[in-house]
Amino acid sequence: MSSPASSVLTFNHLLALAGVDAAQVRLVRHQDGRLRPGRLYEAWRQDRGAFERYQAVQSKDRFPLGGVLAGFVVTEARKTVFVGLYRVDGVSTRPDDSTDLVTGHDVSGFHDYELTLLDELADYRDRVVIDWGPGTRSWVQHAAKQPKTVVEIAEQYEPRFPGFREFVRPIEDIPTLPNGWQQVLRSVKGVYLLVDRDSGHQYVGSAKGADSLFGRWLQYATDGHGGNEGMKKAAAPGRRRYQVSVLEVVDENTPDTTIEQIESFWKNKLLSRIFGLNVN
Repeated sequence: MSSPASSVLTFNHLLALAGVDAAQVRLVRHQDGRLRPGRLYEAWRQDRGAFERYQAVQSKDRFPLGGVLAGFVVTEARKTVFVGLYRVDGVSTRPDDSTDLVTGHDVSGFHDYELTLLDELADYRDRVVIDWGPGTRSWVQHAAKQPKTVVEIAEQYEPRFPGFREFVRPIEDIPTLPNGWQQVLRSVKGVYLLVDRDSGHQYVGSAKGADSLFGRWLQYATDGHGGNEGMKKAAAPGRRRYQVSVLEVVDENTPDTTIEQIESFWKNKLLSRIFGLNVN
């Protein structure tokens, strides 16, 4: 009679079925304490290039040349999801003044690995969830020595949109929001609040005309001020770090003049002309 453990599916079983030697594989679990939960998973889904640059650049020499990486990313729901196999084809050093696109941190002088995405296990990307176990601080492990249990094989859906009342995000996260969230924010107009995360200064703005909330916020994420004079002045010493939230949404057929009246109401209520960044 076989033992119960023999019936447990592990990630190494999947490697074997694909003809990949587990002895050549490093398991890499990405979860960055500098970022909010799920941010790396969103980057992988929305901006694969930025995520792969994040994965390839390491402060220490972690990945052996010629080896294979099995990449996993921790979602907002704390699941460890498989995102692909990568072959390590080379390594160089990041030049001075290099900045990571996901974290915004300086990575000058870090190891820069040349990673090639492999076709093996492609059908399992964003579907296989493993139990990493208690050693989460050990985020690079030998696959042959760590047969991780597969706990789920299913499509991994993006997190539920929290609703307008609960939506709060750093403005730099806007371009990589889940697709479903972007569609919701593209479908409405309204009044929003930007708060400087360092000074606390507030700016009340509105999305009207052809702009949606997402379209308007994307401008701030791109240039840091969206063309507003008060925010341009605040950014004189350097780009500011803003948090964005929704104050009020309106029907798409609401006249621009009505949206402007609602915007003025919120400016008066929050005193953003006197103590904030609104100049009109």
